[in-house]
Amino acid sequence: MKTSWYKYALILFSLYFVGCSKEKFAEYNTDPDAVIKLPVDYLLTRAIIASNDNDFEAYYDSYSYVSRWSRVFLQRTGNSFSVVDNAANSNNRYGRFFQDVGPLLEDIKQTIDKMPADERARNLYKRTIATVLKVQQAWYVTDVNGSIPYEEAFQARYGGNLKPKYNTQDELYKIFDAELKEAATILSTTQAVEQFSYTNKADLYFDGDVKKWAKAANSLRLVIALRLSKRDPERVKTIVKEVLSHPAGIIESASESWALQARKDFTAGGNWNITGNGRLFVGEHGVVDYMWNNNDPRLRFFFRPNQWSESNFKSAQDQGVISKTAKFDTRRYYGQFSNPEVSKDPVKTRFLNPLQIKVGNNTVTLDTVSRIQDRIFQPENNAGGGTGIIPIVTYAELCFVRAEIAQRGWSSENAEDLYYKGVDASLRFYDNLGKSAQIYDYDPLTDSEVTSFKSRADVVFKPATGLEQIILQAYLNYFRNFNEAWALVKRTGMPNKNTKLVFEDWINEGQTLQMPRRFVINYPLAGDLNFDNRNSAIKDMAKDPDFGDASSIQGRIWWDKK
Repeated sequence: MKTSWYKYALILFSLYFVGCSKEKFAEYNTDPDAVIKLPVDYLLTRAIIASNDNDFEAYYDSYSYVSRWSRVFLQRTGNSFSVVDNAANSNNRYGRFFQDVGPLLEDIKQTIDKMPADERARNLYKRTIATVLKVQQAWYVTDVNGSIPYEEAFQARYGGNLKPKYNTQDELYKIFDAELKEAATILSTTQAVEQFSYTNKADLYFDGDVKKWAKAANSLRLVIALRLSKRDPERVKTIVKEVLSHPAGIIESASESWALQARKDFTAGGNWNITGNGRLFVGEHGVVDYMWNNNDPRLRFFFRPNQWSESNFKSAQDQGVISKTAKFDTRRYYGQFSNPEVSKDPVKTRFLNPLQIKVGNNTVTLDTVSRIQDRIFQPENNAGGGTGIIPIVTYAELCFVRAEIAQRGWSSENAEDLYYKGVDASLRFYDNLGKSAQIYDYDPLTDSEVTSFKSRADVVFKPATGLEQIILQAYLNYFRNFNEAWALVKRTGMPNKNTKLVFEDWINEGQTLQMPRRFVINYPLAGDLNFDNRNSAIKDMAKDPDFGDASSIQGRIWWDKK
C-alpha cells in the first residue's frame, strides 16, 4: 500500500541520491554499512509511517478481533461462539516492529553514534526522539506478547548478538521507564551545544518541536505505569510522583497531543477497507444505550442513524413490509447484542433480521442497528475525501489517566477537575476527527451540548462512584484506539454487567465465555536461530499460573494480573 507519506519518503530517498556520482551510488549498494549513511530525518519518517500503515493489523487485529473483544463495535450479525477462541492471522504488530520499525530506529542511533564527536553532540535530541518512539512501539508489542527481545535486539548487523535474549515484562517496564525518564530530561534541557532538530516534513508527529516530544515522553511514562495498577501499585505511585514533578511537563492541551494527522489517502484501499469483504460493523448494544440515554454528542460521531427514516418507514408500510398500525420510532440509534446466544431471545432477534423495501429499482435494507461512522477509521471509504487522525497519546486520554490516579489516591491532583477536562477534551477530539474525516452528515459540536452533557445525572461527577465514571468515559474516549479500550477492560474489569454502561455476559449453553486477553504466543520452530532463548522465555512466562497455555488467547501476561 502506498500513501502520501510513503510517496514523500520515496521522493526524499530519491533526491538524496540524485546528485551522487555513479561511484558513490555503487558504494551505497556494496557497502554493508550503507543504510546507516542515510539521513536520520528520512529514517524517522519511515519509522513513523511503518508504525501506522500496517493494513494487515487493521484488517485482522483491529477490525476482526480487538474491536469485538473490547466491544468497541461488532458485526451487524452479532458474534458467533468462536469470538473468544479465534485469532487467526493476528499479532501483526510483532513482525512490523521487529522487521521494520525497530531496525529503522536503531539505524538512527547507530548513524548518530558514528558521527564525529562535535556533530554527534548536536544530534542528541534527534537520537533521543528515536528512543521515545522505540519505547512506545516496543511497549505496544509486549502489551499482548509478554517477554520480547529488547536490550539486545536489532544489533546483529552492528556486530551484536545474533541470538538476543528476551527481556521479561517486569524488566521491560523498568527499562521503558528509565529510558523515557532520561529522554524527557534530555529533551527538556538546554544542551551545551546548539541542537539539530528534525524538519517538520520528517517529524510527522510534532513538526520538529522538541518540547512537545519531551512532554510526550513524560506523559507516556504515566500511561505505561498505569498498566501496573494491579501488579505493582507502589511502583505506579513512585512514577506518578516523578512524572508530575518533572520539568519536562506533560501534555496539557489538545495541540500537544501525540497523534498522526494523516495525509489524504493514507489508509486508502486494500485491507484498510473497513466495510469490504462483506463486513458491516455496528455499535454494541450496551455502548449505544449508555450514550443514547445520556445524550452523548459523540454518538453521532461514532455511529450513523439506522435506516429507518420516516420516508423508509412509510414505504415499508405502503409495501406491506410492516403493519399499517406500526408506530414510527424516533430513536434511530440502537446497538447490536454481542452475546452469541442473542438468537435464542425472541425479543432481541429483530436486531438480527433487517427488512427490505424497494426504492425505485433498488432494494434498500432497513437495519434497526446503527452502523459505525466508518470514515473515522478509514476516511477514504465510500469515496470519502477527508483525512484521518491516528491517536497515540491524546490530551483527553491523559486527563482520564490522571483522574483515575487521583481518584485512587495515588496523587494529590483533583480527580473531579481532571475528569471534566477529559470529558470536554474527548468530545472536542471526536468533533475534530469527524470534521477532518468528513463523516456522513457531520454536525458540528456546540458549547451548549458540552455543557448539557456534563450535567447529565450519570455524567455529573460523584466521589462515591467517581472511579467507575472515569473508567467509563475513558473507555468511550478509546473508540478510535482499540488496543487501549481492550487494555482498560482487562486492567479495571470495567465496563461490566454491573456498571452504568452495561456489558452483558457472553453465554454458551449456560457457560460464561471469557474475553480474550492476548494473542497466541508461538513456540519457536526447529531451526529457529534463537530457538533456545525464545523457548526459555515462554517457559519462564508459563511459571505464572495465570499464563495458561501459550496457544490460548485467554491466557494472561505478566501485567494482566488477576
